[in-house]
Amino acid sequence: MTDKPEATAAADRPDLGWAALLRLSCAYAIATNGTLLMPLFVGVLMRRFGIGDDAATGVAALEIGGIAISCAVFPRWIARVPRRLAWIATLGSLLAQAASASMPGLAAVGAARLVTGLFEGVLFVVVAASLSNRPAAERAWGVIVLASGVFDCALLVGAYALPQEVVLRWVFVIVAFAFALIAWPAAMAGNDALAPPSSTRPPPRAIRWHVLLPIWAVMALVYSVLSAQWALADVVGHRIGLPPERIGPLLALVSLLGTVGALAASHRRSHALRVPILWIAQGVMAGGVLWFFVVRGAAGFFAAQLLVSAAFYAVTPFLTSRLSGLDADGSLLSRSIVITFVAAFAGTALAGTALTRLGGLGCGIALGLCALVAMPFTWKAFGDAAPRFARPGRRAAE
Repeated sequence: MTDKPEATAAADRPDLGWAALLRLSCAYAIATNGTLLMPLFVGVLMRRFGIGDDAATGVAALEIGGIAISCAVFPRWIARVPRRLAWIATLGSLLAQAASASMPGLAAVGAARLVTGLFEGVLFVVVAASLSNRPAAERAWGVIVLASGVFDCALLVGAYALPQEVVLRWVFVIVAFAFALIAWPAAMAGNDALAPPSSTRPPPRAIRWHVLLPIWAVMALVYSVLSAQWALADVVGHRIGLPPERIGPLLALVSLLGTVGALAASHRRSHALRVPILWIAQGVMAGGVLWFFVVRGAAGFFAAQLLVSAAFYAVTPFLTSRLSGLDADGSLLSRSIVITFVAAFAGTALAGTALTRLGGLGCGIALGLCALVAMPFTWKAFGDAAPRFARPGRRAAE
């Protein structure tokens, strides 16, 4: 069964083909690379400038702050000329990414990361506008999250395989070069954000606050948990005695394998099982993040992170597709994503301080509770739809 209001809204735009999904996946990979590559960036900043984990996570979080600013301020403006701005954002993100390597001081690097995030946020808005009011948005988001995650994680694998001195000096140039390989399809993604000339703009719909607010709560809680844990991955690895040449491959492998969680939204029956899937994922995330901060060896370090990563990828497509079904032009999803990036910014920026003040066990308990607190909000956002559309008699009325 499908959610009738979402299906009705989606009828105005055709489904996306595989070529369009490939373009959007490339754009999404560039737009969201900062979250997946965060441990790499934090480790580089700590070693390059000799700063602590709290300062390094704060500077790295500026990229996420830039994405949040673009999603909050520019969505409707971007939606008017998506093709032109997709090109500008793609090229701008590559240049700002590479410029981070040549900045002389920590403040200059922070400014470059902020500008990079601003351009990446534009690409995120383009992807959001492309998926608004589309049929099968849940499966489309699952494919995009999975494909983009595989690319970003493969980049992480490659970066950690390089000599440490090369990564320390040239990591941002390496990332820019990798994204240059997919720049053309990413820039072409703006074509998919345009409504067909024959389509009729759907009438404005009242904001369903009783659904929207719980979705925002789940997004904020889940993203803050992942960003905090991920930002501290390199730090925790060093604390338990793992050498840098071993931490890198473990993080890269976790990133790559964790993307399989997105398959949870790719099955045709996943829509009817949203609530149980989300609850299981949130429970796994809570247990995984607690385990992560008390591990003592490489096997636990790897397994705990894999649980958190897979759970996150299982949750994300359901949240974004739920918002896409309520969205007319992508602006609601883009502004809603601000909640997640603010949460990711806060989680990243405060992660180092939390670990220092609470210790490993205290930090794990706090983050695990955040994941569990998301459960009642999940039921509020998704659970009320299941019984309403399970009965054919009511479906026709709605």
